[in-house]
Amino acid sequence: MSDRPPTAQDPDAFSGLEQYRALADAVGGVYRLDSDGRFTAVDDDVLELTGYDREDLLGEHVSIVVDDRDVDRLEEEIESRFESGERDASFTFGLAIETASGGRVPCELRFSLLADEDEFQGTVGVVDEAVDGSGRAETNLESLWRTYESIASVIDEADVGVFVLDETFDVVWINETIERYFGVDRTEVVGRDKRTLIEESISERFVDSDEFADTVLATYDDNTYVEQFECRITGGDDREERWLEHRSKPIESGRYAGGRIELYYDVTERKESERALRESEQRFRSLVDAVEEYAIFMLDTDGRIVSWNDGAAEIKGYDETDILGDHFSKFYTQSDREAGVPERNLEVARESGAVEDEGWRVRADGSRFWANVTITPIRENGELQGYAKVTRDMTDRREREQKLQRERDLIERILETSPVGIAVVNLDGSTDRANERMAELLDLSPENASEYAAGQQTMYDAEGSPIPIEDRPANRVFETGDPVYDREILLSTEASDRIWVSINATPITDGDGPPEQVVVTATDITDLKELAQRRKRELEEREKELAIVQLATNLIETGDRPVMELLEAFVDELPGSFRYPEQTAARVSVGEHEVVSEAFESYEERVTTVATTDSGTRITIDAVLLESPTGQTTEPFLEEERELIETLATLLKFHFERREYIEELQAETERLEQFAYAASHDLQEPLRMISSYLQLLERRYGEDFDEDGREFLEFAVDGAERMRSMIDGLLTYSRVETQGQPLEPVDLAAVLEDVRSDLELRIAETDAEITVESLPRVEGDASQLRQVFQNLLENALEYSDGTPRVHVSAERHDDEWIISVRDEGIGIDPDERDRIFEVFHRLHGRDEHDGTGIGLALCERIVERHGGEIEVDSEPGEGSTFSVTLPAVENDA
Repeated sequence: MSDRPPTAQDPDAFSGLEQYRALADAVGGVYRLDSDGRFTAVDDDVLELTGYDREDLLGEHVSIVVDDRDVDRLEEEIESRFESGERDASFTFGLAIETASGGRVPCELRFSLLADEDEFQGTVGVVDEAVDGSGRAETNLESLWRTYESIASVIDEADVGVFVLDETFDVVWINETIERYFGVDRTEVVGRDKRTLIEESISERFVDSDEFADTVLATYDDNTYVEQFECRITGGDDREERWLEHRSKPIESGRYAGGRIELYYDVTERKESERALRESEQRFRSLVDAVEEYAIFMLDTDGRIVSWNDGAAEIKGYDETDILGDHFSKFYTQSDREAGVPERNLEVARESGAVEDEGWRVRADGSRFWANVTITPIRENGELQGYAKVTRDMTDRREREQKLQRERDLIERILETSPVGIAVVNLDGSTDRANERMAELLDLSPENASEYAAGQQTMYDAEGSPIPIEDRPANRVFETGDPVYDREILLSTEASDRIWVSINATPITDGDGPPEQVVVTATDITDLKELAQRRKRELEEREKELAIVQLATNLIETGDRPVMELLEAFVDELPGSFRYPEQTAARVSVGEHEVVSEAFESYEERVTTVATTDSGTRITIDAVLLESPTGQTTEPFLEEERELIETLATLLKFHFERREYIEELQAETERLEQFAYAASHDLQEPLRMISSYLQLLERRYGEDFDEDGREFLEFAVDGAERMRSMIDGLLTYSRVETQGQPLEPVDLAAVLEDVRSDLELRIAETDAEITVESLPRVEGDASQLRQVFQNLLENALEYSDGTPRVHVSAERHDDEWIISVRDEGIGIDPDERDRIFEVFHRLHGRDEHDGTGIGLALCERIVERHGGEIEVDSEPGEGSTFSVTLPAVENDA
């Protein structure tokens, strides 16, 4: 670098900014949000994408262009990344930008977090339209922003102030140096007309204000030349006095083409400015080298590689030492090289300002990947210096797009082969598309189906009334936004007189907005409707028969009413089910019981049916037609009437068989209970005698027994005690139904407190920890419920693994309470869960755990007496949870 300041013809004066602009142009719109999510900076690409002016966005919350759902997702991701410490990475989001005109543009957003130690300062991002494989690829936002910050920082450090003006000479950007030199605030400058700023405030800060204003304003009148002059700014409270060199030139390309860039050099520190510029270029190269998601490298004018970043090494597989100096065409496939694709891309980039391409590229190991490539020419003072090349591996995206296309093709085939008519309807009533089945239903040719419009076909409702257009399914969906299901409509077509269809219509929306289109499906239900009509007629014919059957069923289900009373009601109602109830008499007999109508006599015109129960009880139903007052008989019985009395006989048969079965069960149960009580009671006396003589033997002759004899005596005593416990348990088991108290409201908290008091010694011995939640009142027998929970707690203490820990809780389900007793004991094998409730069934030997094997069986019987259930959920080594269902007290909350 020379000692003189850069002149208007020096290429280095604008090279850093030009490279930054070239890179930014390749990736999309750049923006920055503060910690509250409000815009603090946007570039022209963002304005073009959203349709807003810069003053409309700056200071506004990001929700002005992003819907609430995407805002919530974005804020959640930012908070998660910031709290997890992932602050240096960049992140990608798919969302829709809401434009000023009300449209929605699908976009891809890449952003990075800005933070100073533990303070969140905002985000910076790049937004670009989301496109398919032929569109523009994503860019590494983190690298872009760091490049931007480094260039701006270097220019500031070099004491170079920068104004960037758009084509209308509005200020779109200034740096901190301008704020310091001119004593202005960026927020009061950006977005304003530069002419107005010069005339109202800036020119008066210079020693020769008129000359300064005339010279600068002249460049806006004729924005075709490079201007350079020196000026002296006065000192003040907000600025220092210094000499500045003004250098400005028109912007010829990029997003601010037609505008102007103005640089202000502090010429008193010229050498420092040159050194800062060199550092800027080095930092720019370092930032590019650090990007790993993109291959970013430079080509000379012949297409040979002159720089290489880590991302390029990662994606393409070449080390920098192996690739520098090679022609970039080696990344292309053999067929592309033979077709001259690399050279053609350079030519297009050189002539049009940039080229974007997608296709297969080759890695160092010979493998291929699908790449999105952007090549941008680098020029200084209009002279080509080389190319900036950005490559991204798009293999995964291409596979997703191909998969999506295959799914679209499959959907298309399904549509055309579906037996259901399917159409997509637009807001104006026109048809976007329809499959062949829909065309057939509408009596249209497939090629004309898409020309169908609302109102073209006459439609009727179930009553035969025409359906107005506004009340048809698609229009209802457009009006309400809600789907319509199973709407039955009658179509009248030229090819067919009547076609019944079932219509479903669902909206197609973009987010939370109104429906944009409606999907309509139509299923031909003509055959079903005709079948339903036939069934309806048959049903009406059977209603009369069903009425008497229902009546008979009601009579039978009224409970255990006496047989004669049941038969009398039956005979009274039966004639009413015949065609001529006044001329019909009936006789019904069940075993030795018989009831007849008052006028019943045996006539030739009669119908009879006989049935017999399993126990041999004979059931007979007779119906006769009486003579008319003139002495002539009525017509014979119908076949339906004969079938009717056969059905009634069958119902009576079922009823009396059930009664007989219930009576047998009750008798058997009573006998079993009596037997169990008698057996357990009668065994008590001999068992007491055995125990007494064993104790007598031990007292009188215990010292005469040897060790084996004493052991045998202990076994006999222990066996007698176990037998007594089993007999007591069996006796209690047999008395659950007969000796239980009436069910009444019981406070389970008090029951559990009594149980804990009974087990106080055992709890202390085991150092058990028992916790009980708030327990409800239930309908029950307090004594029996106490037995249930005492058995469950004793088991929890007995089968613990270490210090017992037991927790009792309650949960309300409708009109029942589920009481759960959970322990952390040895658990139960899944194959044994159902068997543990069997009488005398034990899971462990007596040398491991005491017990009779009747406790859980007793719990189950008590709970069943209360109309509930008991279940267990357990795994070996994980503890067990016994759940008892009990009826809640009525009207208890």
